[in-house]
Amino acid sequence: MPKTELKSLFQRLREKLPESEASPTQQMLMEKIQYHLHDEGEADPAEPNLRESVEILLDEIEAEHPKSAAIARNILETLAAIGI
Repeated sequence: MPKTELKSLFQRLREKLPESEASPTQQMLMEKIQYHLHDEGEADPAEPNLRESVEILLDEIEAEHPKSAAIARNILETLAAIGI
């Protein structure tokens, strides 16, 4: 269930922060987050971890994309709720 919620939140984030509005750094972080939300059975992704990737992205988008930043905060809250 939490994994499904994370994927849903990430999809909302992608819709609010389309690639055309994201900087190259923000696009890289979005790709890293998507990679972290891999299916079970796949190898764990490389560093930075999921929480760090979302935190860095939040810092990057907070000023220019407040609605996207709110979704990123929701992702962090969900991660905290499941102990990540």
